[in-house]
Amino acid sequence: MDKSQPLSSTAMPDQESGTIARVCGHDFIWTHQHPRIKDVEKMLYTYDELAMEALDRIDAISPPGPKDGRKCPMSQRDLYALLEEHSQSDEVLGKLWNEVNTVPDWVDWEQISRGQRLVYRYHGQMLLGLLFNSLLGGMAAWRVVETLSRTGGFGVQVTRRRLLETSQHFLEVVEDLDSVKPGGKGFVSSVRVRLLHSTVRRRIMELERQKQGYYDTRTWGVPINDLHQVGTIGAYSAALVWMSLPRQGVYLSEEETADYLALWRWVGYIMGTPVDWMATPASAKAMMESVITSEMNPSRNSQVIANNILTAEMGAPPLNAPRPLLAALAYRLNGHEMASALGIDRPNAWYRGRAWVLGLILTFMSSSYPFLPEWWQRSRDRKFIKFGHDMVTNHKMGGLGHSARFEFQYTPALGKTTEMGAFDSAGSWQRAVVATVGIVLGVAVAALVSSLFYPWHEIAVQRMGGMVVPAEQVLGKLF
Repeated sequence: MDKSQPLSSTAMPDQESGTIARVCGHDFIWTHQHPRIKDVEKMLYTYDELAMEALDRIDAISPPGPKDGRKCPMSQRDLYALLEEHSQSDEVLGKLWNEVNTVPDWVDWEQISRGQRLVYRYHGQMLLGLLFNSLLGGMAAWRVVETLSRTGGFGVQVTRRRLLETSQHFLEVVEDLDSVKPGGKGFVSSVRVRLLHSTVRRRIMELERQKQGYYDTRTWGVPINDLHQVGTIGAYSAALVWMSLPRQGVYLSEEETADYLALWRWVGYIMGTPVDWMATPASAKAMMESVITSEMNPSRNSQVIANNILTAEMGAPPLNAPRPLLAALAYRLNGHEMASALGIDRPNAWYRGRAWVLGLILTFMSSSYPFLPEWWQRSRDRKFIKFGHDMVTNHKMGGLGHSARFEFQYTPALGKTTEMGAFDSAGSWQRAVVATVGIVLGVAVAALVSSLFYPWHEIAVQRMGGMVVPAEQVLGKLF
């Protein structure tokens, strides 16, 4: 069986306005705003040519050193530092440097800051959505996984590292406004990732020239093409807004959605991604729906990488969860149809219940946030960022031991693909007991904090009027 082929039919959908569609458990209606699938798929063959040219210039200025007997374009070099250093003396490098450091007219820093603060309020739901929907669920993109499979970076032994690197980039982007401005940590990381993508793209295209058939450009598109870049930025933004968060009971307002999209529109611009589609919530939603219709159709390779993500996260901080609980979260965040298509074992009612309780805790936390004093909000925000960075860098918390520089560590090679990793369920019942006790205590604490800072009764009165009776009156009647 060809593991690269979608497991179900890929017939062209009916995009006539007013037609109801369902993709990845997401229901929508086709409108005139939705890009046509045939137009979307043209982006499979366009890519970030400027970054590719810049990479060639960096090679000419500072040739790559050997690694394991092969040339590795990232070994012993800091591509970002070389780009900055030679931006004044080299025309191509200067063009790329000026592009990323020139802030477009549509950038509104105050709006971007508001988008970052949304992450602070909903950080639990955002991180779960990023892991289980954007990343794990994103492996349903059957063409994307052909690039990922060839890097070997999603083998079960190294997947955890890749996930931590992705988390670091996300945290640096949302940390504060200075971090995402030119020269900030989030900005620098985004440029590094852009150059990394170009390195992977060039390597795969070189291997295809060496051995025809290694990578089917005609079917899958250019490696890390514009369409898949749009899909990646959409996974961080639009998919969270209209898929992940609603499945966790969070519905952003129109203004909040525009603020959050503005953040990732700027980040996408830095990374060389087409971003005009993010100008309004309506156009962003329409593009997301066209892209998932075109790309989301799991293959056997999709199942391999999705299951490797679950295996790598089994028992790992911060969830320390057994695999069935992780599977329950995958079903909750992606829906039964998509999770099943990804070959994820269906969890039983016990673990589904635990996933629901975890969602309840996060709801309590995010609901109480607006009613906390400002100093408390700022303190909680700092703790979130510190915890996130510790999770990435602290060995004791399962981290890397250092901050990632997004280097080219997983080198595509002929004959190299990603295989399904085995997992050992031994000790999972002990972890289940510990995690269950933690969840019960967490619900109790969350309920207490919520009752102190969230006006449940006042809101109920506003929504239900005289139907709501104060608790003391009920007790008076009973006793």
